[in-house]
Amino acid sequence: MSRSFPPIRTLLPAEHGSWFMLGFPLVLGLLLRPSWPGLSLGVAALAFFLARPPLRRVLTGQRDPLQVRALLMFGCLAGTFGALALWLSGLRFLIPLVFTAPLVILALRADLQRAVRSLAVELAAQGAFAGLAAAIVVAGGGSLPGAGRTWLLVTLLGGANLAHVRRLLGHAHHLAQEELDRRRIPVHALHLLLIAVSALLLAPRGTAGLVWTGWAGLLYLRALVPYRPIPARTLGWREGGLSALGLLLLWRALL
Repeated sequence: MSRSFPPIRTLLPAEHGSWFMLGFPLVLGLLLRPSWPGLSLGVAALAFFLARPPLRRVLTGQRDPLQVRALLMFGCLAGTFGALALWLSGLRFLIPLVFTAPLVILALRADLQRAVRSLAVELAAQGAFAGLAAAIVVAGGGSLPGAGRTWLLVTLLGGANLAHVRRLLGHAHHLAQEELDRRRIPVHALHLLLIAVSALLLAPRGTAGLVWTGWAGLLYLRALVPYRPIPARTLGWREGGLSALGLLLLWRALL
């Protein structure tokens, strides 16, 4: 029986972490400012995200008609729902997207070239995904300063988690002590920056802001715990659960 599209498993990005990087800002933005334009923008971003595997295959010379068809489908979905968001809310939500566009291009280029994923590239991707939360907030009628605050905190939180997981994976892969020491530096820097920004921007806003700032401190303490071997699947579920709880706490703090 002939297929119209490739098997679903070939269309889904294999990196589990990237799903959290997309899902966290998408859900947070919709929680903060639920709206039809924001939902349309989220669907457009999801379609763009799913277009990455077929786009990579097409650009690397794998001219499989099924992959081309899938790329066209996701591209049309992204364009249609993006246009719907524009029609429903106007051009204002494009402002945060314009500012994060360089990060999108950098991360997409590294992904298409299958470049080694350094922390700098992963931070660029995190900042690009965080721009989606800011755009959804603006599309839902939120202020630009509020969108900027959301972008900054999502980027720092994601960056701190990335640095922490990269350090754990470095231990699991038995990297040299010198490399492990290098990976420890951004763990401290990003967590401390997250705590400082949370204390400055959210703690003065009330109880929810104070709770979030305390949570950021607990995340830092978690990152300071000495390494113990843990199965990759367990690590993924644990970090995913912490991300879900952090999502709810950050949502309340940003309201």
